[in-house]
Amino acid sequence: MERFMDFTFVAAQRLTGVGADHPAAALHGHTFNGTLRLSAEPDAALGWVIDPADLKREIDAVLADIDHQYLNELPGLENPSTERLCAYLRDRLGDRLPGRVAVELWENPAVGCITEGSPA
Repeated sequence: MERFMDFTFVAAQRLTGVGADHPAAALHGHTFNGTLRLSAEPDAALGWVIDPADLKREIDAVLADIDHQYLNELPGLENPSTERLCAYLRDRLGDRLPGRVAVELWENPAVGCITEGSPA
């Protein structure tokens, strides 16, 4: 069974590995939109994978570290591509949640990435 929940956060970044002439090398920001998908067997007594309120609390706890932040200053996000940010979220949420975690992350309405699995 899969439980999912959407989330949004805002952050600033610049990519350090693209060369000075690349537009993403300049400081810029995104309103990131994402979906967390948690795959696990539903609890036999409760009938659900996780209480949605508990899922929201865990997502909010992870987002508190990155929302309205300069991502390059965070350990592990010194070059915060969307792919690295997606894996960062997967790992941190995977540490907090039971089951298999997948994260879908959109940097704008046309561009994003998906990652799933266990924390690295």
